[in-house]
Amino acid sequence: MAQGPTTLCSFPPAPGPVSRGAECAIPSESAVEPLVGGYTCDFTSPPEPRYLCGSCHLALRDPHQTGCGHRLCLTCAKVILSAPSPACPECASPLAEHELYRDACCTREVLGLLVFCSNRAAGCEDTVALRHLETHRAKCPHERVLCDFPRCGTSVQRTQLATHRTSCPHRAEFCKYCSAAVTCSLLERHHKEECAQYPLPCPNNCEEHGIPRAELSQHMSACAMSTKLCGFHMLGCTFKGTSESVREHEEAAVRSHFTLVISRNSELELQCARLQCSIEDHTNMSEMLTQRVAQLEQDLSHWSKLTGSNNTRLGSTLEMLTQHNEQLQSLHVAQRAPQRDADTAALRRDMATLRERLRALEGALGNPSPCEERCHTHEQRLTMHDALLDTAERRLQVLETAGYSGKLVWKIRDYARRKQEAASGRTLSLYSQPFYTSPFGYKMCARAYLNGDGVGRNTHLSLFFVVMRGEYDALLEWPFRRRVTLSLLDQGAARRHLSDTFTPDPASGSFRRPDGDMNVASGCPLFVSHVALEGSSYLVDDTVFVRVVVDPGGASDP
Repeated sequence: MAQGPTTLCSFPPAPGPVSRGAECAIPSESAVEPLVGGYTCDFTSPPEPRYLCGSCHLALRDPHQTGCGHRLCLTCAKVILSAPSPACPECASPLAEHELYRDACCTREVLGLLVFCSNRAAGCEDTVALRHLETHRAKCPHERVLCDFPRCGTSVQRTQLATHRTSCPHRAEFCKYCSAAVTCSLLERHHKEECAQYPLPCPNNCEEHGIPRAELSQHMSACAMSTKLCGFHMLGCTFKGTSESVREHEEAAVRSHFTLVISRNSELELQCARLQCSIEDHTNMSEMLTQRVAQLEQDLSHWSKLTGSNNTRLGSTLEMLTQHNEQLQSLHVAQRAPQRDADTAALRRDMATLRERLRALEGALGNPSPCEERCHTHEQRLTMHDALLDTAERRLQVLETAGYSGKLVWKIRDYARRKQEAASGRTLSLYSQPFYTSPFGYKMCARAYLNGDGVGRNTHLSLFFVVMRGEYDALLEWPFRRRVTLSLLDQGAARRHLSDTFTPDPASGSFRRPDGDMNVASGCPLFVSHVALEGSSYLVDDTVFVRVVVDPGGASDP
């Protein structure tokens, strides 16, 4: 068959997508055909001029006829119509959209033209009608197709696809150990990391080989070459070795193992003794609490009876008051008229007497204004003097109670009431009177939370040390570095004081020079538990004593 010259198109794409008619649409032609313009197929002979577009000069795709009789591709016509002054590209006649109509006859003739297969360069010599080109390509042995294995993406000719599948690195193969389907390129990694039946050597280099990965852990627990601990390692024996060496060690080290058993037995007996003491303490405390509960129940019953009797008396008293009020109202109604006249006459006499006394006083004093001003001035001065006396009295109290040796003994009375106020949130903490390291030294005080603070709330007495702003802070060394000892004094004969000593952290804001009246407190939130404090010699007559001692530290104050 004679071959004509190949007709190609370099027509630029349209500004936007353009739909094509159903009759001239070719499946999947976007892979080989442009989105606009005519067909670029390799025709067996050049198309006649009447089958060529007047704009792109290619075989007409979805041909439309203009009002002047020329033919254009639909997409070419839309490009021309989008111009400011659309005109026919052959005769320059004005072009209007309503003058365009679809040429169905020309469409059938163009689709009937013979073309070469698009795989001609790959060796296909078939010629088909244009409308059947895509149908032919779907079966053409020279058409390039994608490998159907996942993640491959290789394209080969259809005739070579079967051969490619046998050698594709992404084909599926079955593991010869576990029979799982695995991608060929991942088979080696599957053997090294995942396959449960892959044979592995024993890590201890024992005589057994080819152990499946799923059974390796079970083998390690029974392997004769695995390292094991001595059966007495819980008692402190540090020997390690194979099963045979451990057995020989246990037979040879009976004496040392017996010593470890005796030592551990002694420790357990000591722990049992401590637990027994703790149980006795808790038993005693439970008995005390039981007695306390019984006493409180008796008190509650007593107060309930008193409340009942008081309610009865209150009811009878209210009835009597009601009766008396009714009698007084009836008497007041009966005596209102004569009493009112008598009261009016008495008031008039009193008013006359007051007027006469006022005239007499005005005559004696003459001008009372200066006297009033002097009285007001004296009252203001007396108020100022009272305030100064109060300030001086407070300072005198502080001077009388303050210490200048770096030591404080703080007496806290009414422990039970103040602890209850702390628990209810009325007064969470108490401050001691200030004390000093010297007459010109650091000013300090103690702070106590009787119901505990932070982690010690409701269970412990919390005790803290506070650095206060003093009059001589500018002459002292900062931050505060002196060691502090907090103590709860034993009021019994044994004098077993509870103490805790700490050294200030220079980086803490609690020990820098105070910016306000005092710094943030620092100390022990778990200083002593309520169980240990209450019912002991630390609390006598509802009073506790706290002592704070500040170590001089070798540094002298100004």
